[in-house]
Amino acid sequence: MARTEYPCVGGSIPSLATTSLLIEFMIDQPRRGSIDDAARCAEILNKWVEITMWMPRLYSKNELLKMIEEAIPLRELWVIGNPALAYVSFNNDLSQVVALYSDKPGRGYGKVLLDKVKEGREYIQLWSHSANESAHRFYHREGFKTAAYKEKGDDGISEIQFEWYSDR
Repeated sequence: MARTEYPCVGGSIPSLATTSLLIEFMIDQPRRGSIDDAARCAEILNKWVEITMWMPRLYSKNELLKMIEEAIPLRELWVIGNPALAYVSFNNDLSQVVALYSDKPGRGYGKVLLDKVKEGREYIQLWSHSANESAHRFYHREGFKTAAYKEKGDDGISEIQFEWYSDR
């Protein structure tokens, strides 16, 4: 990493630009999520519901928080940032990504989280709302193949199943 020299006791210190890059790199590293991340995950999901025109409001922000809090002990949760900027919830029993949401889509957080979930696994599946075409393009870029369709998911909206198999 390039360093800009500034006179100081004990040597040089990194420039502000270098420090910003280092902080950005650290933020992009996934960490294991915990119950302490539940409120922020609920905020991210709630924001997605608010800005997604085709997604009906089925649950209040408090109900989303309660569902996430109840799911965390049962799932593998990975987050980026502290506070979380993005998260993925993975059900090991079903080999299923249950949720993948980012506060800042397009920054690569989803890829980093999905790569983390793929580590050491040979198969992953997920269901995505049929209307979520940008997510479908992302899943296809990440090696997922369309596997099935159902007219009504748990929320009453049609869904497409995607599957990923490792190259091993």
